[in-house]
This record gives sequence, C-alpha cells and structure tokens, in this order.
Amino acid sequence: MKITYWEQENEEVDAFLDELVADFMKAHPNITVERVHYGNEELRDQFQAASLAGSAPELVRVPNDFAGPFSALGIIAKATEVFDKAFLDQFIPEALNATRVKGEIWGVPDNYGNHLMLLYNKDLVKEPPKDTDELIKMAKELTKGEVQGFAYNLNEPFWLAPWLGAFGTWPLDENDKPTFNNEGTVAALQFVQDLKFKHKVVPQECDYNCADTLFKEGKAAMIINGDWSLGGYVQALGNKLGVAPIPKVTATGKYPTPMTGGKYWMVSKAVLQNPAKLEAVKAFVAYMTSADVQKKWIQKFKRLPSLKALKDDPAIQGDPVLKGSFEQLLLGRPMPAAPEMRCAWDAMRPNLEGVMAGQLKPADAAKAMQQAADQCVAELGKKK
Repeated sequence: MKITYWEQENEEVDAFLDELVADFMKAHPNITVERVHYGNEELRDQFQAASLAGSAPELVRVPNDFAGPFSALGIIAKATEVFDKAFLDQFIPEALNATRVKGEIWGVPDNYGNHLMLLYNKDLVKEPPKDTDELIKMAKELTKGEVQGFAYNLNEPFWLAPWLGAFGTWPLDENDKPTFNNEGTVAALQFVQDLKFKHKVVPQECDYNCADTLFKEGKAAMIINGDWSLGGYVQALGNKLGVAPIPKVTATGKYPTPMTGGKYWMVSKAVLQNPAKLEAVKAFVAYMTSADVQKKWIQKFKRLPSLKALKDDPAIQGDPVLKGSFEQLLLGRPMPAAPEMRCAWDAMRPNLEGVMAGQLKPADAAKAMQQAADQCVAELGKKK
C-alpha cells in the first residue's frame, strides 16, 4: 500500500520529515510513504487542480488557513469523517479549532504556534511589564540615545490582531462574517495610534526588518515578534533573551490574543472511498501527530506541541524561552481559516497604514475596513 503526502515546509525540516517517514515504514512494512515538496502557493494550486482531476495525493501537511479554500471546494474530508472522538480529544481544543470552517474541523496538527509574543532583552528589562500602562512607562524610560524602548511591525495587520482581541473584538465573527465597525476595533486602532503619536514609545517608522534588527543589535529593549524568530534571537542574545505574554490591556483587563496556527494534516476526500487506504492514512497521521514525534519537534526545532498531554513536558517547562512562548500560545486565538479572512486582511492593511500615518481617525478606519471587507465577501459569494 502506497500513500503520498505533499508539504511546504522550509528546507531545514525536509531531512527530519524523511527520518520520521523511514521510522514509520520500518514499523509498518506494508505501507510505503512518499513525500513531495512544493512552495506554499504552488501546493495550494496544485492540490486543487489534482483533486479536481482525480489525481490528488492522499494527504497534505499545510498551514491551518488552507482549510478555507480546500473545504469550500469539497476536496478534503472532515477530520470527524476520518478520526474518532477519542483521537481528536487528545489535542488542545484551540489547536483543532484553527481549521474550523462552517462549524467543522478539517485538519489535525502535529505542532501548534505561529503566534506573536513579547520578547525582551534582560540586560535592559529585569521583569517584563504586566500591563500596558507599565509597558508604556517602561518604554518611555528605556528610550534614550540609540536604544528604543519598544518596537514592532507597526503597519502589519497580523500585529494588530492581538490588540483587537484585548479590546473584545475579532476580524471575523462566529459565522465567518467580517466585524470591524465596532467600538473594539476603534479602541484597538486608537491604542496603537497612541503608542506612536501620544506616548511616542515606538519608532516613527518601523517594519518587520527594522524591529528585528534593532532587537538583535541590543537597540530595542522590547519587541513583539513570532515564535519563528526565537532561533535567531537565541543566537543573537543567548541567555539575555526573555519571553513573556504581551501585557494585559489596562483599560479592559484582558490579555491580547495573538493569532495561532500550526501545521495540519488534511486528508483528500477521495480516500474515504478506499477503506484500505483510509486505514493506512489513519495509522500514518496517528504516528506523525504522536507524543514521541511532537517531542522531537520540540527538541529539534522548538515547535510547540498540539497534544494536551505535552503541556507540562520538561522540554517546555525547563526551557525559559519555550515556557514563555507556551504561556503566550495558550492565551492566543486561532486564526480564522475561512476564505473570508483573506477579505479581512485586505481590508485591514491600507486602513491600519492610514491610522499609523496619522492620516485616518480610528473610527473612520474601522468603517472603511468594514465596507471594504463586506464588498470583498460579496465578490467571493459571486464566484462560488
């Protein structure tokens, strides 16, 4: 029995995936597994085309938001059609919910993360701020000479999302409809605008590379960045790197909710018609999401687990960087996988840029986001 899976991981992970497959085949000599690598967009396009042509692989291993277009086209199976409740109950609920579209779960994760967090330089910050009043106060005190107290990717919507959650809103509601024209969005936009113009605690202009470089060079005391950056910061700062949740918003008493995701195994719908293939796929996915394999991801790549059973694993709790990252992860919220999220991103970007340039009032930006997102969703509806 042969099964094929497609993936879009970075190069450093390829050899590790092949090691895992070799171990699986040794334990299951009757199953041959083939891995095929694609770029991100290429995998999505190729899988959609192959599925419609009847030549799709049995499995793909992809980010959570692929569940949106794949489920809309009806080319992947619901997780509940493939796996039983006992299997799915092993996972952290929010990790599974990252592939929820129209009330259904479409994939199972072998790691969970892709989230933003507060990173700080222990030479400059003894204890991380507990709330945003403290963050602003500390950032003001630390901004002197070449050192910036606080920096982050100001104009990127992914960095706005945590603040939306802290002010009680989210880009999509429970019915996957954009939801921007509300008090929460206005308050979040006002907050980030005030960081720049009122409190003057972030650089006047700062994109991803700017914040990243400042922090690596010891010229930013605190930044917000994602779990993907940890390896580079450990290399640059060593044990001076501190990791903590983004501070609670003083005005609301709520923690920011960075968007979370991970890498997910999604099963081609055609597999449901072949009982023998279905059993082979289930065995392979059970192995690739197992505790033993997830522990290897933690050790080799500092990827956080998706299994409830590994929350207290010594590999996480004994590593200050991973412990801080995991504390933040558990406060996060799954990035919506629905196709409508693309409309939300496209609506957020220019209006956030307008707010951060001081050219748009937060209330006007929130209205414009809503209009643009609604228009985009209406266009999506016409294409279906």
